[in-house]
Amino acid sequence: MDLSEKTFNYWRVLRPSDGKKYYYDCECLKCGKIYQVYQNTLKNGKGKMCRACAGKERAEEQREIHQEIIGKQFGRLTVTGWTKGKKNRTVYTCDCACGNKTTVGYNELVTGKKSSCGCLRKDEAIKRIEQTYEPMYKKQKEAQIDGTIAYELDAKVSKNSKTGINGVSKTNKGKYRAYINLARKQYHLGIFETLEEAKQARKEAEKKFYEPILKKYKDK
Repeated sequence: MDLSEKTFNYWRVLRPSDGKKYYYDCECLKCGKIYQVYQNTLKNGKGKMCRACAGKERAEEQREIHQEIIGKQFGRLTVTGWTKGKKNRTVYTCDCACGNKTTVGYNELVTGKKSSCGCLRKDEAIKRIEQTYEPMYKKQKEAQIDGTIAYELDAKVSKNSKTGINGVSKTNKGKYRAYINLARKQYHLGIFETLEEAKQARKEAEKKFYEPILKKYKDK
């Protein structure tokens, strides 16, 4: 089928090309220059005009996008200009509210996928940590008496305890060691033949050292 005198997008078909099967001499209606164009390219519309004119059209579209977003703010980012990034991809230079500078792709900006230089994610992480741990720190501070966190003195017996009593452990020789922790230090109370003796030593130490601290805490 001869395509001569037909028009496809910005191509006007003049005649079949000499010596090149399936090619036609075509005039680009954008610039007026003559090119040899493959017939399927004309039919499927993939090449609407010559490469030079297509490049100029893409550049014009890009300029319109530049003008549209330069000076605008996206989250913490203000667009200041544009440049070419990896693989000749257009990226936009931005000033972040924190003072840093960064480059961002068009889609990342307009979709909100990137709205800071990275400081927003950092700030949100810090905020989550503060919300999680601040109440705990406050509770610890309020409960701190003489270098000891008072509510920890009433801690339950550890599941790993072999004796079932706080501050009493069994030695390799089968005896029982009593100890007490105070102000982040451990004090040795003695080695005993029986569990009951070690338990009693621990109770006496609790009465001597823990009770005054717990009283101060309850009286606060």
